[in-house]
Formats: sequence, C-alpha cells, structure tokens
Amino acid sequence: MSSTGTYSRAALTTRRLRSAPRAVWLGARARNVLNRPRRLLAVGTALFLGILLSYLFLPAGAHGVLNLFRGDLVEWRDTTLLKLREDAARQRLTAADSALAYLRFQTGELMASITPRSMTPAQAVVRDSVAAGAAALGALLQRAENAPLPESFRSLARSPLLVDDPRVRALADSLTDIERERDELGSGATVDPVFVALTTQANELGRRITTLGEARLAALARQVLSLEGGAVPTAADSSSVALPDSIPLVEGRKAAWIAYEVSRRSFETARRANATADSVAAGARARNQLAPIPILVVGALILAAAFTFAIALVDEMRSPRVADGVEAERLTGLRMLGVARLRSAVPAERTRRAADRTMPALLDPTFDTYRVVAWHLASQWPKNGIVTVTGDNALVAATVASNLAAVMANDARVTLLIDADLPEEPVRRILGLPRSPGLSAVLENRRKWSESLVGVAVGRGRTIDVLPAGGREAPLGPAESQALVGEIQRAARRHDVTIVVTSLAGAKRFRAGDDVLVCATQTSTRLATLARTVVSLIEDGARVRGVVLWHGSLPVPPRAVA
Repeated sequence: MSSTGTYSRAALTTRRLRSAPRAVWLGARARNVLNRPRRLLAVGTALFLGILLSYLFLPAGAHGVLNLFRGDLVEWRDTTLLKLREDAARQRLTAADSALAYLRFQTGELMASITPRSMTPAQAVVRDSVAAGAAALGALLQRAENAPLPESFRSLARSPLLVDDPRVRALADSLTDIERERDELGSGATVDPVFVALTTQANELGRRITTLGEARLAALARQVLSLEGGAVPTAADSSSVALPDSIPLVEGRKAAWIAYEVSRRSFETARRANATADSVAAGARARNQLAPIPILVVGALILAAAFTFAIALVDEMRSPRVADGVEAERLTGLRMLGVARLRSAVPAERTRRAADRTMPALLDPTFDTYRVVAWHLASQWPKNGIVTVTGDNALVAATVASNLAAVMANDARVTLLIDADLPEEPVRRILGLPRSPGLSAVLENRRKWSESLVGVAVGRGRTIDVLPAGGREAPLGPAESQALVGEIQRAARRHDVTIVVTSLAGAKRFRAGDDVLVCATQTSTRLATLARTVVSLIEDGARVRGVVLWHGSLPVPPRAVA
C-alpha cells in the first residue's frame, strides 16, 4: 500500500470518528460509565467518605464534633450559698424591724399614760404647734427608719426643726458628697468594696442625722409635757415617764439592712451572670449542632453519586473507550465480525461426552460468534495459512484465538496455535497447560518444534497443536524476530491453519503473515488505541480482516497443571 493511500485511510478514519452525532457520542460515553460499576463503586465510596470527613473538619462541623467530647467552656456560678445568705440577712432584718416596732409601741404607751394637766389657752396654742412639729419630725424619722436611703436622710435634714442646726447641715453636705462619689462608680459596682464602704459611710451619716432628729423629737416631747403640766414634772413623774433608749435597736436594724442589700445584690448579680451564660451556651449549641445523621448520610450519598458520575464521565470524555460494535466499525472503517463473551450456561451436549468434559473451560467451539468469525476468515483464507490475532488485552486475544483454532480443528483442518506473547503466556494460561520451554527453547535451539508442541483436545477425536510461549522475559532482538518469523512460516507449511497470538507491539515487529484480526474489549479498550493500532497495522502493510469485540466479564484463566 502506498504512503498516500495509508494517510488517506487514517484521515478517513478520523473523519468517520468525528462525524458521529453528538447525542450518539454522549450516549456511548454514558453507557461506558454505567457499564463499569466496580469503578463507580470504588470512586463513589471514596467520595462519600471524603464528603463526610470534609463536613466534620469544616469549622462548624469541627466545633460540633469537639463539643461532643469536651465540657462546656461557659462558666456558671453556684447561687445556692448566695441564696442562703440572702435568706439569713432577710430574717435578721425582719427581727430587727420587729424589735424596733415593739420598742416604739412601748414608748407610745408610756407617753399616753401621762395625765395631762390644765393649760392656759396660750399654752395650748404653743403645745399644739410643738406637737404638730413633733408629729412631722416623727414622720420623717419613721420614713428614714423604714427606708434608710440618702434621699430619706436629706429630707430629714431639710426639716424646719433641724435645718437651722449647723451639725445637721454639715452632715447633710457630707452625705451629698458621698452620694456623688458613689454615683460616679456606676450601677454595675454593686459588690465593689469601695461602693460598700461609701454606702456604709452614707448610712453612718444618716444615722447621725437620725440621732439628732430623735434628740430633737425627745426635746419636743419634754416641751409638750412641760406645757401640759404647766411646769416641769416631779421626780416621781420623771421616773414614771422615762423613755427607753432606741439607738442600739436602730443601729442593729441599719446593719441588718446593709447586710441584706449586699447579699441581695450579690445574688442578683450571680443570677444575671448565669442567664448570660445560658444565652451564650444556647447560641453555641445552635451554631455547633450537627445535622441529623440520616440527613447527613443521604446528602453525602447524593453528592457522592453526582460527583462520581461527573468525574467518570469527564474521564470517559477525555479518553473515550469502545462502547459497542457500531462505534468500533465507525472508528476503524472495518467490519465488526462478532461480539464474544463468556457463556453463562454450558449447553447440555457439552456434558454428554468425555471429550467435551475434558475440554478446557474457556474453549467453546459451538459458540456462534466464533463460528461466524472462522467462516469469515475461511472465505478468504490467506495463502500461507497464517492469521495473527492481537489486542490490547492478552487474555481476550488468546481466548478468541484458541476458540478460532478449535472451530477450525472441528472442521477437519490441521490447526496450529502459536503463543508469540513470550512474557505474558496468555495461551498457556487460558488452556490451563503446564509450564514448558515452548517457543523460547525453539528460538534458542534448545528444542525442536516437534518436541515443544502440546496437543489439546477440542472435540470428539479433534485436537489442535499448541506451541506455548515459554515465559521469556527478555525482549526479542531484530535477529531473533526474523528467526521467529521464519520458524512460524516453516511450521505453517505443515498445517492447514496457523493462528499466532501476540501483543500489539509483536504484531508490528514479527508478523509472519499479512492477515491480522484485532480484538477489542468493550468499555476497556480506548478508541485512540484501537484507531492507532489499526492505522499502524495498515501502514505496515497488514491486511486487517476485522474486529472482534469482547463484551462482559473478562476471561479468568483456570489453574494450570503443575
């Protein structure tokens, strides 16, 4: 074939490949992706685990997982002791209030027991005025005792009966200064030692103002008594109306009130801090909460399935593989001779005769695909009787070649099957033959052809001669390649049919005949490899008879005999 014809054939093949409709092309790629479930399962499982782990290692997911194994970082304060202190302070304040109220009741009873004496109208007017002032001052004192606050103390100091007293004015000014300093500390310093000290000083000043007010009230009471009696009471009267001292009880009540206020504010501060901690913890749990496990798993499965199909489809688009026979024919421009596969069920006639039961498991000369391919080859059988079977998968090529040899042998042809794939030895593996020197020993002149041939039964009274490869690892040199071609051509003269199994590289280097049969594997053989193989063989002068497509599971060699 001329160089121009060769390049025209390659260009024609490329044009045919590109002329496939886009929908057909995409459909073929999608079928190839779906026809490789193991690869999809492996990639999908890896992506599924990767998606789950990536979610867990994201910031929110990582915090959620860590929170499952570590304690809360928010600190809560124990308010039990603070509550007990507040209750005890309240009880002491209640007891002090009760004691002071009882003392005042006794004082009122004593003052009421004094029998008033006759007074002049002028004395009555004075007595009423003094009594009114005493009543107003008593109300202010009662207010200061019930609510010992700076405002109550200032109202007492502004009383008309005390405002002229310089001692009261000095105490009121000091109270105002202390109140100003305490306000500067702010409302959040309720348990600050400085705040407590200023509060104590303010209460001390208020107590002094209250003491001066009570002294003034006692003076007014004596004045009322003197006005009602017209004179100062006698010693007997004075002893009968002696008022008890209320200052210790007032001081005790003020101390109880201060203790109660401090404990109450401490308890309220702790409660507010705990409420803030609860809010922070609730927000953290809401942010770090993991999604429900079923939803997480379903979401990861959906994403993994989508990404797996997309990745597999992109890989298939970048390096497409043979999807079916129509695509192989359109790509190569050759005839698709048949689709070979492993038969799921052995025909019943294969188990009747001993010769069929002893036949290797992968030999099936009754399969229609092999018979059609054999008839196609026999219709234009090469003159030298040599057909080379090659492909990207050595086991597939050996299986197809062995079955073609079996069909030819059953048609009463003397058949020779040569395994020229020296490193892989696919024929020996497919037929389950024991190891032997084979073709390697023949090339090295260590054995003769007749000594290296192995007979394999392929039917009733039918056998084929098999020349195993011999398992040579070193590649053949140019001289050895020429010697191999000569040996194959010499052996072919003694047989009707000679089928040589070799690799794609071997079909180019030491091809003994021009007729070549190319084997491709569906969803495995790349379109570029198939097109390059066919074009290169045609360029080398080979006559490619057609393509055999292998579909389904790959052949598994039986265990070889020791």
